[in-house]
Amino acid sequence: MHSYQRMVVCLGAFALAAGLALATQARPNAMASGWARISGPSQAGNQLGLARTADGVLHVAWNRGNTSTSIFETRISPAGRVAGTSTIATGWDGNGGLALLALPDKSLQLFAPGTGGIRTFTAPEGGGAWAAQGSGWGGAIAESSYVIGATLTKDGRSVTAWRGFAAEGVPPASIPPSPYQGGMSESFLATDAASGAVVLSGSTNSGQGGFYAQQVLPGAGNRVVIPPLAKEWGEGLSARIGQPGVYVAYADGKAAHLYRYGGASKTLARGTFSSATVCTGPAGRLWVVWGDGAGGLSVTRSSKSVGAFEPTQKLKLPQSALTFVQCEGSAGPLDLFASGQPGGGFSYTHVLARLSVRSAGAKGKATISVRDAGDPVAGVTVVVGAKHGTTDARGRATLLLAPGSYTARASAPGYASASARVTVPEKTG
Repeated sequence: MHSYQRMVVCLGAFALAAGLALATQARPNAMASGWARISGPSQAGNQLGLARTADGVLHVAWNRGNTSTSIFETRISPAGRVAGTSTIATGWDGNGGLALLALPDKSLQLFAPGTGGIRTFTAPEGGGAWAAQGSGWGGAIAESSYVIGATLTKDGRSVTAWRGFAAEGVPPASIPPSPYQGGMSESFLATDAASGAVVLSGSTNSGQGGFYAQQVLPGAGNRVVIPPLAKEWGEGLSARIGQPGVYVAYADGKAAHLYRYGGASKTLARGTFSSATVCTGPAGRLWVVWGDGAGGLSVTRSSKSVGAFEPTQKLKLPQSALTFVQCEGSAGPLDLFASGQPGGGFSYTHVLARLSVRSAGAKGKATISVRDAGDPVAGVTVVVGAKHGTTDARGRATLLLAPGSYTARASAPGYASASARVTVPEKTG
């Protein structure tokens, strides 16, 4: 299936074990505010640029128009509220993919393809005031890049990818004479937080076809091509915060999978999924999204070790057709963006992580255990009847209660509230 038709997204040897079974169970979405439009509904670009600054604000770069394009920046607060929109450029000459970075000096750097290749724009941490930077690079082949990638090396230098090319620096000191993989209309980049390896990934229709991944910096690594098993498929790439591993989520029309570069691929859920993506969460966690236009999207977040997953949330799409999904989850909750028909614009929703609550009643007391994909969560407020408590480092809170049946409710910032029933038995003897 061609790139413009696919629902492409964002962005090893590990065991999913029991957590995998938990993750694939359909649960209702706790998101109450629904979807809000970011761009469109017509003449919208192919890809958003997403970057979160140290203040927790997510900066979203988007474009509108065909031959004469305007590029905008929308700011979304940590709570998921749109906080304002500014103009980056007008009279631009391309509506291809956009990539956005938050640099070590706290400034923002946007990569936008157009006539003459890829050009950059810069702004301070707060966004709002943008300036063009230098001339373009990549030539005519970069002009129509559907999806471009950008990442930072471990020492903070910018790396850009387009059409299978990847180059370091702005502008790049050198560009490979030929792409790492021909026919890649999408090019994603991610940097392993432990090793510093920069990995390039993207869909390719050349040769065997499928998704392609290869380390490109500091030197070339093993090439991996996993062919699609159906005509519809899509994928995304992400690294973990502060932990090793670069991961590719992909769908092949029969299932959604998660692959660790240099490791193995695991099946997350079976179904006629046409796309999957992965984006980083806090403390080494990963958010994973998969689905199709007809059945909506499934969303889950991993444990810190990526060994288990939260209960899956089912999201109804804002429109029946779906061509592209992106996400950003580094602050905890997931900021999720979905576009409709090609050029139809992006809609946005804010998804909270889910807690799992278990309870145990004993003589005169109840113990409430709170987990996030199997990891204990400290600092959760637990309410049982008229009693209140806070979970400790083991994710537990014990409350003294009279005999009876209760509902235990758990809440914490960044999470959807959760509950469980608990029965405190009569004292005997």
